[in-house]
Amino acid sequence: MTDNAPGLPPAVDRATFQAELDRLRLREKAHTREGDAIAAARRRLPMVAVDGATPLTGPHGTTTLLDAFEGRRQLIAYYFMWWDGHPAAEQCEGCTFYTTHVSELSYLHSRDITYAVFCQGPYDESVRYRDFMGWDMPWYSARGSLDTLLAGRQIGLFHLVCYL
Repeated sequence: MTDNAPGLPPAVDRATFQAELDRLRLREKAHTREGDAIAAARRRLPMVAVDGATPLTGPHGTTTLLDAFEGRRQLIAYYFMWWDGHPAAEQCEGCTFYTTHVSELSYLHSRDITYAVFCQGPYDESVRYRDFMGWDMPWYSARGSLDTLLAGRQIGLFHLVCYL
């Protein structure tokens, strides 16, 4: 059958199909190589120094970015969006969904990595939300230091940032 339904590609013989597929694969391989080169260039971007004494608010009051590492080599910080004074049901659904899926941290710890949430709202208000949700990962408020910690990024959005 050679008649084509509207919107479908044409029906062709096997040799024509194979020739088209071979041309497309050449383009795909070039695309993959370029994507790999871009990813390698991203990995080689210079790092930005952040002062380890940058203050955060945690369960024992004011602490530092360096303390949030908990003695490990690397810190992955998830910046949780926050709407001051809003009830739990009105906090960021995306941040809530993501954070709900981060429960077991032993794999990261075994690789010398600490994971923590840096909430963009006040600690006292946001930690109640954390407790209500049943999360137990390290939780800090970065509110007073967002300009330093998120320099060059838009405050008020979620961010996943690695610190070394």
